[in-house]
This record gives sequence, C-alpha cells and structure tokens, in this order.
Amino acid sequence: MKNKFIKINQKFIFLFLVALSFLFILVYNVFTPQMMDDIRYIDLEAGAHSIVDLIKLEYEQYMGWTGRSVGHFILRCFLMCDKMVFNIFNSIAFVALTLFMYYNIEGRKKWDVFVYLLVNLLMWIFGVSFSQTVLWETGACNYLWGSTIIMGYISLFKYCINKDCSKKADIAISVGLFILGIFSGWCNENTSGGCILLLCIWIAFYVQKHKKMRIWMITGVVGNLIGFLIMILAPGNINRKLSVEEGEEHTGLMRLVSRILKCNNAIYESFFVLIAICIVAFILVRLQKAVWEKSKNMLIFFFVFVATCYALVLAPEPMRRAYFGAGIFLIISCIQGIVDIIDNDIYIRAVKLSAVSIMSLYFLFTYIECGADLARIYRDSNERVAYIQEQSALGNKDITVPVLHPDFENKYSAAYLGDLSTEDREYWINKGYAGYYGVGSILAVPRDEWQGY
Repeated sequence: MKNKFIKINQKFIFLFLVALSFLFILVYNVFTPQMMDDIRYIDLEAGAHSIVDLIKLEYEQYMGWTGRSVGHFILRCFLMCDKMVFNIFNSIAFVALTLFMYYNIEGRKKWDVFVYLLVNLLMWIFGVSFSQTVLWETGACNYLWGSTIIMGYISLFKYCINKDCSKKADIAISVGLFILGIFSGWCNENTSGGCILLLCIWIAFYVQKHKKMRIWMITGVVGNLIGFLIMILAPGNINRKLSVEEGEEHTGLMRLVSRILKCNNAIYESFFVLIAICIVAFILVRLQKAVWEKSKNMLIFFFVFVATCYALVLAPEPMRRAYFGAGIFLIISCIQGIVDIIDNDIYIRAVKLSAVSIMSLYFLFTYIECGADLARIYRDSNERVAYIQEQSALGNKDITVPVLHPDFENKYSAAYLGDLSTEDREYWINKGYAGYYGVGSILAVPRDEWQGY
C-alpha cells in the first residue's frame, strides 16, 4: 500500500512539473514581441490568403534563399494567426521536446521527477541562444520546432527498436517512418544529419545483436535521407552559400582551418560546462567498474553531438543558434551520464540532489529577474507600436521612435539583436517595420533625444 502511494505521488509530481514547464515557457513567450524577420515575413505575406498562397511563397524562398522549408512553412502558418496562438503552441512544442529528451534517457525510473527536472534546468540554463531558438518566433519555428520534430522521430524509432516491432506491423510502421522521416530530414541541416547518424548507429547495434534488419529501419533512414537531400540541394541554399563564401577572408586549406577554429570556439563558449559534467560522469561510472553497456547511450549521444557540431564546418558562417540541436544531443548525453552513476553511496546521492537544488534556485532567481525585464521590453515595444500607429493616423509618414531601454537587455530576449537602426532608415529591419505599419520610413533614436519629439 505504501509503495502504491509513493508511485501515485511520484506521478502527480511529474505531471505537475510538466504543467509547470508549460506555464514557465508560456509566460516568456507572451512577453516576447514579434521582431526582425517576424515583421518582414508578415509584410511579405500581406497578399497571402490561403495555404496555396503560403506554399507559393515558400517555393520562392526554397528557390532563392533556403531549403529549410518545414520550419519556414510552420512559421508562415503562425504569422497568419494572432501571436497568442503561436505562444500556446510554441510552449507545447517546448514541453514536447523536453519529454522526447526525457524518453531517450535510459535507466531512469518511472515518472522520474529528478531526470525530467534536470532536462528542463539544463535546457533553460544551457540551451544555445535560448532567446533566438526558443522564444523568437522565426527562430523558434526553425530551431525549436525542427528539433522537436527530429527528437519526436528519434523517440518513435527508439520505441520501435525497444519493442522490436514484428513483421505483423512492418508495413504500417515502414510507411509511417518513411513519411515522418522525410519531414525529420527536412528540418535542419546539421541536426537532421545528426539524426541520420544516430539512427544508423542504433541499426548497426541492432543488427550486431539480432543478426537481422527490419524493413521499417531501412524505410525510416531512406525517408530521412530524402528529406535531408531535398533540403541541402535547394537552389536557394547553393545561392546563399556562394554569396557568403565570397565574403570569407581565406580560401582553400586555410578556409577549412579557419572554420574549424571557429567551430572549436563555439563549442568551448557554449558547451564547456556540459562537456565537463559528461567527463566527470563518465570517469565516475568507469571507477564504479560499470560494464560497457552502462555508458553506451551516453557515448553514442556524445559522439552524435560532436559530429553535429563539426558538420557546421561545411557552412561558411554559421550563426551560434545553429548549434542548438547539437546542444540537445549533449544535454541527453550529460543527463544519461548522471543517471548512469550508481548512487547507492549517500555522498553521491547528496551531490546529485544538492546540484539539482542549487541549479533550481539559480534558475528561479534568473527567471524572475529576466521575466521582469522581458515584461518591460514588451511594454517598450507596445508603446512604440502605439506611437507609430498614432503618428500614421495623423498623416506623418517619416516617423522617429525611441530605442529599447538598454537596462532591460538579458539572455532571454533577442530584441536588442534586431532593434531598429538609429542611423539608416533604409536598413532592412526599419524597412520591414515601415512596410508592416504602412508608413514611409522609421528611424530609432536614443531615448534622451526622443523626448523632444
């Protein structure tokens, strides 16, 4: 009776934590205004009135700029709706991603509150460019949604391997994994590539153990490859790559060396703490004389993380947010390492619980402080919009607005990375705002100068 009560209590706490995860991210989504590419895409979509119109616009982008069509099409659909619709569904996507990551941790307990809490903490604290990849609408559709689709597909594939789905279900599973594999492969260049690598590793271990291969394994990987090739062979990708490569300082071998160095710096700056935790966890597991199987999942995800990072060497100038998917693989590896440590010793249990408690406390203080700043940025943004609309109604077409308060800048807001220019009314962000609000031009000035307008 006592054990049953503990299990029910554990399940309740776990579900409460999931609900809390949704609420926390929803608040931040609500206080993140549309900005940068959001405004530009809304302006470009002004003449779109149906799904067919959106497909035509996405085809133009596929031919001229990027092959990452799945994320961009999701974005176009959300931009046709009220921002609150995106806020809700984006929060659901974030929670889904954390649950998919949780599912891929082996050796966890049922309704493991410790593991799920750790997934959330590491995502919030170490998630790469969180403001751009999770909260900014355009970035979220490309990175959060892409990673959620990929991790969902990985989780489904893992489920099929764990259940060793028999021939009775081969046809349905084969078709389903093929179709879903196309979308998963079409999400993000390096993360989708990491997904293909991970599936191939799992299949290799399965074949080694069972001396056979299921049909759905082949169709799943083939679907992944098809989606991946559709994405990377897009004419827009080729055009963009050529234009960016022209601006690179080096050529030939030095260009490759330069890209590797940039990748090393990005890994050091974004992942050093997580890599250090992985190293400590692995050493402790080895010292406990655990067998190879104990660390296999950790090492596989770590290897995929490394490959996903260095795949960006093929890109001319990858933005830091491009490492978001690699970070997800590393977080899974990191948590797997922590779970693998045998905690029969009271001191090891104390270290684990103390570390999570301290991280939780740090996160709560940071969340409250940055949340207050996000609310102030949201207020600034709304005041600017109201002023633009007021001046437009008065017939003023060349409008000057204040910059955002510099004191409110924080790691969870991308608003300062793409604020209006204070020098050029023809800057692409300024032009996007002007087109969206139907005015001639918009320029930003420091707040102390704006008081006179």
